[in-house]
Amino acid sequence: MDKKAQIAFMIIAAVFIAIVAALVIYAANHFRNKNSAEPLVFEKTSIENYISSCIKKTAEDGLRLLGRQGIIVLDSYLQAPNSGVEYYLYGNQSRVPSIGKLQSQLSDYMNLNINDCLRDFEDFQSQGWDVEKGSANSNAQINQNDVLFEVELPLKVASQGSQLNFERFSSLVNVRLKYIYDLAVKIADLNSKIPASVDRTDLSSYDINVTVFPYKDSIVYDIRDSKSLVMSKPYAFRLALNFG
Repeated sequence: MDKKAQIAFMIIAAVFIAIVAALVIYAANHFRNKNSAEPLVFEKTSIENYISSCIKKTAEDGLRLLGRQGIIVLDSYLQAPNSGVEYYLYGNQSRVPSIGKLQSQLSDYMNLNINDCLRDFEDFQSQGWDVEKGSANSNAQINQNDVLFEVELPLKVASQGSQLNFERFSSLVNVRLKYIYDLAVKIADLNSKIPASVDRTDLSSYDINVTVFPYKDSIVYDIRDSKSLVMSKPYAFRLALNFG
């Protein structure tokens, strides 16, 4: 390669490196700005938004766990590699949890885990604010097209002689959990009458994706709902069947 060609190559390489560096810097700044949280200020709306975002995150975490296992607190279940999957049918005995049980477990999950997101209000205290809080008392309501979380969380936040009081918060998560649950009940009921049956015609009446596969001595139903998005992904719900 002659000297002119070497110089041209070095110039092209330098330009390429400069472009790549510029793109990396742009992307870093873009995502930093995109992901930066709104500044926390001593205003009712700002504090409400902060707490509501934690309630939503905790609600979504609870729903993801419930979907992955078919329930939150496992009882009789199939041991899978990363988690258990609750049996909705074992032998000829239905083990489908009631909708009330699922609601109660979602409520308990919120009560037990909301403070992990709030971090015991460390962000408030770092601002020099005084915080007086009570215990969370949650109620989850599973509806056809969404899940509503209502949380009683008595809270007093004081700064420089001013005080803001809070009592209740809520978050609506657009997961069609009752719709999915009704399908799970139908699957368990059908298999209790006709063991190891897969009625594709019946399942096709639901606008939802269902995958059925054997695992160990059981059958797992994996339900994915593209109309129920959690963290930008279709909601996943699993249940296991064992025929004894």
